[in-house]
Amino acid sequence: MHRPAPHSPARDTPSQDADARLAHRAPTRRSVLLGAGAGAAGLALAGCQNSGGSSDAAAKTPQVRISEFENARGDWTIWQVSYDLEDGESNPELYTEATQTARHEALEAKKAEGGWTAQNPLLVLDPYGTTRTGLYVHFADDSAGELSFVDAVADAEDFAKTAANHAETGFEGLVVGLVPGATNTLALTWRPKSGQVVRGTLSIRTPTTASGYSSTISADVKDAEALTEGLFAMSGISGPGNNSFLMDNAGIMRAELTSTTSAQHHLVVEDGRIVTTTGSAQVSVLDHLGHADTIIDLGKQSVHHDLDVVGGAAFVLTSVTSSGRSEDRVTRVDLSTGDVEQVVDLQKVFPEYEKLAHARTGDGLGDPVATGEDWIHINTLQIIDDVMYLSSRETSTAFALENALEAGSTPSVRWMLGAEGLWEGTGYEGKFLEPSGSMIGNAGQHSVHRIDDDSLPDGQFYLEMFNNNYWYVGTRNEVDWKDEGPDNASTDELEGTSHMLRYLVDESTWSYTEDLAVEVPYSSVVSNVFRLGSGGIDDNAVVNSGKSGAFSERDAEGEILASYRYDTSNLGYRVYKDTFEGFWYAAS
Repeated sequence: MHRPAPHSPARDTPSQDADARLAHRAPTRRSVLLGAGAGAAGLALAGCQNSGGSSDAAAKTPQVRISEFENARGDWTIWQVSYDLEDGESNPELYTEATQTARHEALEAKKAEGGWTAQNPLLVLDPYGTTRTGLYVHFADDSAGELSFVDAVADAEDFAKTAANHAETGFEGLVVGLVPGATNTLALTWRPKSGQVVRGTLSIRTPTTASGYSSTISADVKDAEALTEGLFAMSGISGPGNNSFLMDNAGIMRAELTSTTSAQHHLVVEDGRIVTTTGSAQVSVLDHLGHADTIIDLGKQSVHHDLDVVGGAAFVLTSVTSSGRSEDRVTRVDLSTGDVEQVVDLQKVFPEYEKLAHARTGDGLGDPVATGEDWIHINTLQIIDDVMYLSSRETSTAFALENALEAGSTPSVRWMLGAEGLWEGTGYEGKFLEPSGSMIGNAGQHSVHRIDDDSLPDGQFYLEMFNNNYWYVGTRNEVDWKDEGPDNASTDELEGTSHMLRYLVDESTWSYTEDLAVEVPYSSVVSNVFRLGSGGIDDNAVVNSGKSGAFSERDAEGEILASYRYDTSNLGYRVYKDTFEGFWYAAS
């Protein structure tokens, strides 16, 4: 989808609580349905197999079987993936080459049994363990065609889609729409380009969410017709672990994407794949069936906050614990070779500023995963036209870097935007864009993204963000920062006003003006604004206020079309939305 009270400030990170639930243990060798007794967040992170790493757990090939799923009735059989475990064994780690390969080979062996037709399709629930209720469908046919489905659950509108077909003839794809922990009535209809239409109906009692999170959230839909098609992706919800929840426009969960030791801060859906983090030091690529066929370990680096995908590489915000600093690196991950290379170390870009900072003392807006001096706290990453755009929460500054995409290069600062006074004496004062006209100003901002527009002259573009509007710098002495923030910014963790904020940047004059400012529920930390459709300023937007536990879909000017509230013990990191067209659903 690519596109604090003074005594106890909030933590600007999703909950990293490890789900302590263990897999059910029985005294004899048995077959266990994946996830049936264990929260996905409790799985340990495996070493990387694609990039040469190894671990004892990863080296052992799981024994996988496909057996009948008993909680289904209807016209066809549904199958499930199980593990054969020795006495005392737990489910294997999910995101390892060994586990994913074993599950894949079991599915391929089931397909090879043959005889799978439209009248007798192969249906397997969540074959790769990554979507919870995704239903794999495969059958042969002499003709190409469309598979439509309608999922019905009590007290909800029907969920109707045409599944994306990834076979030239017959069908292969993943039906995503079954609600976890509910009795789903699923109607499937195959319409071949030539031949007879085939219909079937199933009643399926799906497994509850692996995280224990509710399959519904509160929804107040004001204009259903104006909402975009697609699923909201909620990530980093404090309390239930690190999985991501895919919700429809009515606030009903249609899939739960499995993570392990870290929240999936950004699900990038592009080029027939999902690129995301699946652990605290792991990047994975999921195909349209949920198969994590690329799993890359980042070694001694930990991921946080954001990633972007450019061609065959993922650029990931990282920390290196041994450095004594945190959240100040960018790492390039080659998704084809598994090569992992650091491309930006911001201490080398801003050495004079880093000298002014110190580690936080007492309770602060720190990150419980990263340790050390959180002196700049990068929370957003975007790359356009070979320029890297970053947002620093700690300094309330956004900046653009050039020559920052390859290992060994020397990044340089193109411009900076934000609290210039905080940087006095560092030598970078002359890099700041000049504000023009009256404006709110940004403080503690998140999800800073450049938006291009053909109507603008050369050298101009928009910069849109979630302006937390919270002024706090925990790594500098108060006398250095207290009077340097925007006049209207709040210094209170719990009370204030945040904004959906957009600037018009003019690089021909090295200036910027305020173009849009919409008040939204206050969130001192985390949160995001995400444009839908083509990503332009005329498209709808998702706005998530993470500390308020609320998000909304809004029209181009920020008027609410639908609002949602979700349960969280502290915060919700980000909410994105994607149509998943061509991936899980046919293009409309």
